Amino acid sequence: MAQKWISHPADRLNVARGLFAPVILFSPFWCELQEPLALFAIAIFALVGDTNYLLHLHIHKPFAEKKWLNLLLDLHMGFTTGMTASNWRIQHRYGHHRGIDAPYRPHRAWEIAEYSALGALSYSTRSIWPTFWRPILESLEKGVIGNIKTPISYRWAFVEQSAFIIFVLALFVWRPSLVVLFLIPWYAAIYFISRYVDYLNHYGCDENSDRYACANNSLNRGFNRLCQNFGYHTAHHLQPTAHWTELPKIHSRIAHRIPPRLLKTFSWSCLLLPYHCVRAWRGTM
Repeated sequence: MAQKWISHPADRLNVARGLFAPVILFSPFWCELQEPLALFAIAIFALVGDTNYLLHLHIHKPFAEKKWLNLLLDLHMGFTTGMTASNWRIQHRYGHHRGIDAPYRPHRAWEIAEYSALGALSYSTRSIWPTFWRPILESLEKGVIGNIKTPISYRWAFVEQSAFIIFVLALFVWRPSLVVLFLIPWYAAIYFISRYVDYLNHYGCDENSDRYACANNSLNRGFNRLCQNFGYHTAHHLQPTAHWTELPKIHSRIAHRIPPRLLKTFSWSCLLLPYHCVRAWRGTM
């Protein structure tokens, strides 16, 4: 039965994690906390902090064969991360991968010319707000006003993103302190991490003219094992609908065409931001 419902056997665990992620994230709202909220948040981050990586994979190549299950995964992972599936499809799949994502990830030349602590922090923080609100505005204009249905249903995109906002507001009415002290900081952190990893993927790259120089690549085995081969980013850009298990083979076929400076051996983990800054200071980023 699972084989009929799930597109690829390697995604069985990802489907389970995606479905249970909101149960874990929202547990403080119905559990009596016995530990400080900060310790609870750390434990939750350890369990579901990488859900956004799963959602990114899912919007490129849906995990399930059943539409209702894919929709359920959209909602579960979107409400867990705050970056709804519709947000991802607008600003990333049909924005970033088509080279028309300037409204969602504005950058200044000095920020992305090379890695710097100031550039990384500036880019990652300034991009949070437009990444959130511009897909909502676009779905309003194209979906509600224009009724555009390709490449996605923008009307549904507006409904999904609005439902997320209404859901958070309802939680605020119920447990305002938890929303302010836990949930909003959680979503802000997820957005920051997303924008920081985007910065790592593309600083110092030529995104517009050379397809093999469009992205940095993290070849760190531990990172790729934990994050479903996300480090093979040039391969992902060349074949965005390829399953994540295929990316190492795709990378091996094109590695000789990728500029050596874009092949990195260290982990892309956001937790290593201070380490990345030290490497930049030493000139090894």
